[in-house]
Amino acid sequence: MKKIFTLLIILLVTGFSATAQEAYRPDYNKIAKDIADKNSGYYYPELRERYIKADTSLTLEQRRHLYYGYAFNKSNGNIDASTAALSKLNEVLIKPNPTDEDYKMVLDYTATVLEYMPFSITIKQYREFCFGKLGRYDEAQTERAQTEMIIDAILSSGDGKTIKNCIHVVDAENEFEVVTIIGYRPQSQEYTTNGEVDYIELSQNLYGTAGLFFEVAQVPKEVTGL
Repeated sequence: MKKIFTLLIILLVTGFSATAQEAYRPDYNKIAKDIADKNSGYYYPELRERYIKADTSLTLEQRRHLYYGYAFNKSNGNIDASTAALSKLNEVLIKPNPTDEDYKMVLDYTATVLEYMPFSITIKQYREFCFGKLGRYDEAQTERAQTEMIIDAILSSGDGKTIKNCIHVVDAENEFEVVTIIGYRPQSQEYTTNGEVDYIELSQNLYGTAGLFFEVAQVPKEVTGL
């Protein structure tokens, strides 16, 4: 029997579609000011709370402030605990016939990982899948709504086809996730970089797109100019 978990990403990303919208690079200076202003509508603790509740009324600009504002609010999660949880998670994911107990373990391990990597699309999708398998559909829908907020923010930053219009992310882990979500396949699990912009080569596709450019948020440089 095929390993069920190996099909997770394929099954889940097919349900996501990029909404046509004008793309523009994040203004980190403005975002930094807005998320610190309690009266701005972008105050980060409030955005974070609405995200946790899967408040789909968040506007695109609020979703952008939530995602890119994370660059100024990096998680205090324990990297060692996250690494250990990822290791245990991988052991469960390769099981050929996962049980309900396995799904529950995935939820436990991914909860730990999210404390350190709150915007990991892959981890969110694992959780959506497992909640669904356990019949906890409301929680599955919460995960999906949160994932869509992340994707909306990222895809609003650029199309990635040129350096000028590169896709901006706050974590390099999001780069390959976005490639898959858009509907491409990476040529390999490696990317080239010039120290500022990352480039992922794509497998042959109907659009003739050779690769996509990404830029990981460099907050000190963006905000201070250093």
